[in-house]
Amino acid sequence: MQLDRILNSYQLTRNFKLKNRIVLAPLNIQSALFDGKVSLNDLDFHSKRSKDVGMDVVGSAYVSESGNTAFGSISAAKDEDIPGLRRLSETIHQNGCKAILQLVHAGRMTNQFVTKGHPVVGPSPIKAEHGVVDTPTELTNDIIKQVIDDFVSATNRAIQAGFDGVELHGANTFLLQQFMSPCSNQRHDQFGGSIMNRVKFPLLVAHEVARAAHTETFHPFVVGYRLSPEEVETGGLTFTDNLILMSLLKQVGIDYLGLSLRRYNQHSVTNQQLGRFSVAEVVRQVVGELPMIVSGQLNDPAHLREAGGDLFAVGKQLFAKPDWAKTLSKGYSEAELFKLMKLPYSG
Repeated sequence: MQLDRILNSYQLTRNFKLKNRIVLAPLNIQSALFDGKVSLNDLDFHSKRSKDVGMDVVGSAYVSESGNTAFGSISAAKDEDIPGLRRLSETIHQNGCKAILQLVHAGRMTNQFVTKGHPVVGPSPIKAEHGVVDTPTELTNDIIKQVIDDFVSATNRAIQAGFDGVELHGANTFLLQQFMSPCSNQRHDQFGGSIMNRVKFPLLVAHEVARAAHTETFHPFVVGYRLSPEEVETGGLTFTDNLILMSLLKQVGIDYLGLSLRRYNQHSVTNQQLGRFSVAEVVRQVVGELPMIVSGQLNDPAHLREAGGDLFAVGKQLFAKPDWAKTLSKGYSEAELFKLMKLPYSG
């Protein structure tokens, strides 16, 4: 895609227009207050980085105390969080930027220090092999329903706080992905076993959140879903299984799909046949015209032009240089841009 198209406005949905296609990727900077409320540091961070992007995805707001991923994460778990979240959305809107609140439940990827004594839960009582984590308690069907309700309640809080949408965090081995993965989901009920059972929980969450978003708000409000395409662990989540989820997500009312990639043009490692193509190319064929966000080492204009998405999520560059997106519109040559960013240029 040509750079001028990336820097011009983009119609995400019929009533949802962005000033450009650059997205501040969801970054959990862990600067919230001890109780998860938005801090002055959060406001300052997003004020500086939302000036020149079309959409700011605020990273990893937990939907319940047991779903907190890390100390310093933002909370969307209680009504008392709404005033701070409202200040955050207003700060982003002052820059003419759309504000999206990413919603997460850690599942087994946390511990009881982070959750302040609340139980760590997961699809199955299997401890993750990495991270400072506890062995989770297996979710009962009743608690699964409560978790779904927690996502819906957090969505309603985002609406009340003036956000323009929510993004469901189904990537990075958190709860939504845990239900998809045979490594973390070894249930023998309606939510485990076959792929058609393992997709039920993330689909229920997406469906109920989309329903709430489209009935509880009177202004344009979008629902996105971010996922990691596959797991590299033996017996883990495959790209093929996730393609099934993606095709079904398109049908339950989400407005965009976000790909959490190590590199924007990476290829599948779990499907040799599909591995001939980039992940983004394959996903495009599956989801059709559903807007897609691509991320992963989008460090310069050449990468943006090569990436096969509709929107382009940038984290590292915007974290280090808040006005990075502005440099793209100055008409610099690639060599000049590399010099500005203090990167080696081999062109």
